[in-house]
Amino acid sequence: MDHLPRCPEQDLTWTTEIHQVRTRLRFPLRVTFHWSARAPLGVELTFHQPGEDDVTWLIGRDLLARGLRTLAGTGEVRIRPTAGPGRTAQVLLRLGTAPPYALFVFDRAGLASWLESTWAAVPAGAEAERLDWEFFEGLLADR
Repeated sequence: MDHLPRCPEQDLTWTTEIHQVRTRLRFPLRVTFHWSARAPLGVELTFHQPGEDDVTWLIGRDLLARGLRTLAGTGEVRIRPTAGPGRTAQVLLRLGTAPPYALFVFDRAGLASWLESTWAAVPAGAEAERLDWEFFEGLLADR
């Protein structure tokens, strides 16, 4: 089996403003997207809440990418481009399954650009070569 060349170990982050929808409080939050070449399938989203502890969600990189084009996700995480005049430059992210779930909008082009940098580091389909298979084998051996 041919192996793709290994990319240098790298972490990529993007911090942006995110706005909560359907709430009386309309102030923006900061959210940091963190991706690591050591664990290329997932993206950590850390929400920085003023005066509160940070909250982190782990979301699939491919789910975020699909959400740029169409409704993606089931269960606790859903993402899609916004619809309507003047809203095509944003994506809508829902976290949680039942009201009161969190609903946010943020910059679609910024997410697309940042995701492109992660694909440049570890292309789609090459993620399995970056995974720590010994870790998974150890988990299976302990069963």
